[in-house]
Amino acid sequence: MLSDLPHEYAPEPAPRDHPRRRFHRGKHSPRGVVWFGLRSFWGHLRHFVAAAIATEDVDSRDWMTPDTPAELGARIARRLGAEDWRGDLVSSLGRDVWIDFIADTGDDVSVSSAIAQMLFRSYSLPDPDSPGARLQAPRGDILLFGGDTAYPVATVEEINNRVVVPFNRALERLGDGRDRVLLGIPGNHDWYDGLDGFARMFRRRAESEGEERQRPSVVSIDPLQIERYADWAKEFVRGGQRHKQKRLDLDGYFPVQSASYFTLQLAPRLALLAGDRQLKQVDFRQRRFFSEWLGGHPEVVPIVALPDPYRRFREVSVTGAATVEAMGLDLHTKPHLVLSGDVHHYERWNEGETTHVIAGGGGAFLHPAPLARKGLEPAAVEWPGPRQCLSLLWSVPWKVAQGRSGFIPHLVYASLYAPVFWDDDGELGLHQKLGAMGVFVLVFLVYALIGGIRRRRHVAVSVAAAVAALLTTLSPIGALELSHFFARHWGLPLDPWWFHALAFGLALVLGAYVFGFYLAFLTRIGLETTQAFTALDHPGYKHFVRMRVRAHENRVDVWCIGLEDALAPAERPVLVDAFSFCPKGPPPSPAE
Repeated sequence: MLSDLPHEYAPEPAPRDHPRRRFHRGKHSPRGVVWFGLRSFWGHLRHFVAAAIATEDVDSRDWMTPDTPAELGARIARRLGAEDWRGDLVSSLGRDVWIDFIADTGDDVSVSSAIAQMLFRSYSLPDPDSPGARLQAPRGDILLFGGDTAYPVATVEEINNRVVVPFNRALERLGDGRDRVLLGIPGNHDWYDGLDGFARMFRRRAESEGEERQRPSVVSIDPLQIERYADWAKEFVRGGQRHKQKRLDLDGYFPVQSASYFTLQLAPRLALLAGDRQLKQVDFRQRRFFSEWLGGHPEVVPIVALPDPYRRFREVSVTGAATVEAMGLDLHTKPHLVLSGDVHHYERWNEGETTHVIAGGGGAFLHPAPLARKGLEPAAVEWPGPRQCLSLLWSVPWKVAQGRSGFIPHLVYASLYAPVFWDDDGELGLHQKLGAMGVFVLVFLVYALIGGIRRRRHVAVSVAAAVAALLTTLSPIGALELSHFFARHWGLPLDPWWFHALAFGLALVLGAYVFGFYLAFLTRIGLETTQAFTALDHPGYKHFVRMRVRAHENRVDVWCIGLEDALAPAERPVLVDAFSFCPKGPPPSPAE
């Protein structure tokens, strides 16, 4: 167990891309979100509503007044024990500053507990200055969340149950009484809730609340999901409000930010820039905030935290690239260290002098490495690698067919297949053939949209969607024909209700299997990269990043620490990656 680890545990290097098939899943509530289940359907609905609101240019960032970098820096320095603000954090503290970065948290509570046990401890890590030597890497002075705090929607209840409670339970055992700082940027799942849950966790407390801390929560808020919806509907009709926790506190961590974006001067020539694109784009206030600051500090090398990466699966992300441009960052001619989550695996690569790190392994289901690798330059590090991801991919169809990814596909196919089974007398009638044609057309359109026909590769997507739609359409016909064949062979009557029910159930399983296979096939050939592993909701390969900002040096040392199977009884943290970000140029003198 992780609780038995010695102080300053020295993790071994992570095995590189070896297939491992057996993984453990959580057994305690709340369990991991089943992405085609009814609980996640509420998340999809919230996504739709939030996107519609964003389209109408209603922006919750309008109430925000961001701190100046000096105000935020001074507030953080005081919290960490500095007597005064000297222009940057390492100078104010007179020592190195440690930062922990974690993103895409708050899914299965058992996995969250294991991650907390890994996150809130010191490690003995390779010393980048002395090959073969090790150094003490304490828990970060700052804990930075990189977006998507909880799933499927980062509401107060979900953040409390899936993040705050398991993290606080770990802090009860691993806490050391020191004050630390909590920072965060929102991802799309935070915005589905309009930043309500996010603000209760990360926004600094009003002066009226004072500095007195409430006892950090270690108890879940766990009414049945249907009770939450009923309570919401009742208050909506009455014109009332649902009562929620005012604050979501992590034991020993203090929120300090006034907005969902900020700039923090870490060292004389290093600054942390954290942006927020909402669900659409970076707003004009934020554009001005970053452009004015960067224009006045051309000598500073940015460490950038983004809600989604500049590249997703090695292809330029429309939203990530737009965020970089809106923030006024030039990744091609100036060195940057870019940190992001949103994609749930670890990857590091270099483009020019800029280092990109995706570290979205804070608790949510696994996303794969790119599997269609023709023409792709290998990344410096990726975890898990393509061989491991490929070994997991082909378990998707059967998992979907069994309903272990949720029953929404089965319910959809039940409504589509009903005309084919209606008034079945052993022969396919006209209405059944027309119903099958309608199923083909509708399913083809949906599959084509899933495959991304609006974006690219129209021929490949159309062919794949047509074949999958045909197989989906033939599933009920095949189930009927197969059942009729065995009934005639064994001399059974065709009219008992249970006979039709068995055939109908077989059709649903076949249709769901085809759907799962289609998702896996899209991922395998690179037409679509997330849906298959979203359905798989795999609990493995969790990680976080620990960084050391050097005092009096223009340098950041970075280590990624992970758990391959977070819930295996004998699992131990492993060292996924270690590197140093050393932008060119002479280091500042201590006097600076």
